[in-house]
Amino acid sequence: MGVISTDEWLKKDFDRPVQMMEKLKGAFRNTLDGDVIYQHLMKHGMYSPTQRTKLTWEHLRDNDAWKKTQALFMAYKKLWGGPDVPIYIFPLMSSGMRKKTNEMKSGLAFEDKLFLFYDKDIDDKEMEAVLIHEYHHVCRLHHLEKEQKEFTLLDTMVMEGLAERTVERYLGAKYLARWTKLYQEDKLQEFWSKHIEGQHSIKRTEPLHDILLRGQKGYPHMLGYCCGFYLVGKSEKISVKKSFIIQSEEFL
Repeated sequence: MGVISTDEWLKKDFDRPVQMMEKLKGAFRNTLDGDVIYQHLMKHGMYSPTQRTKLTWEHLRDNDAWKKTQALFMAYKKLWGGPDVPIYIFPLMSSGMRKKTNEMKSGLAFEDKLFLFYDKDIDDKEMEAVLIHEYHHVCRLHHLEKEQKEFTLLDTMVMEGLAERTVERYLGAKYLARWTKLYQEDKLQEFWSKHIEGQHSIKRTEPLHDILLRGQKGYPHMLGYCCGFYLVGKSEKISVKKSFIIQSEEFL
């Protein structure tokens, strides 16, 4: 499988993303229609058609983003013995909509598929960083015998932390997501005690899960992500393959 030719989809239907998403119904076992898929992907960085995002698409096409991502995927799949999944690449939403982050990339991982969203100025190492992060999620979801709806806040935090620590392992601190550098360690300890400690077992299906994870409604920005990165950083150095199977509770 690997990288799907979404560059061809974009060539034909750039201005009709909902229609384009109909092609993904099979990937979602035909349980969702194109509009629902598009709305879901937009929450994670999917473009909406503008002059700027059209330039992004053209830039990515001219820069061989699809070919480069395929080469990276094949390398990490072999290195980690990971599953073969389809990868869908689309332009990233325009910067005005990204609010507090100024990332060149975003992604969304499932056990059986992967979405990557690239900005036009993304360099090859940034592409590698987001692929490592999101494919790490795929591998961990593949190995954990737990349905995603059963995930707790702790599970999600550990998953995000481990994925980003794996980016650091291969590419160094320079390519960590900007949210990893938002707070000092003592601040994160304080946040953990104040906001997370009594709440880390709430299920992913509860509204508070995403509020705490992203730091919304008055909570510190990217709260759960940052605490997860801090939490797994305190563990002993575990191998990448062990990081796919280690239980979240072990980090407590």
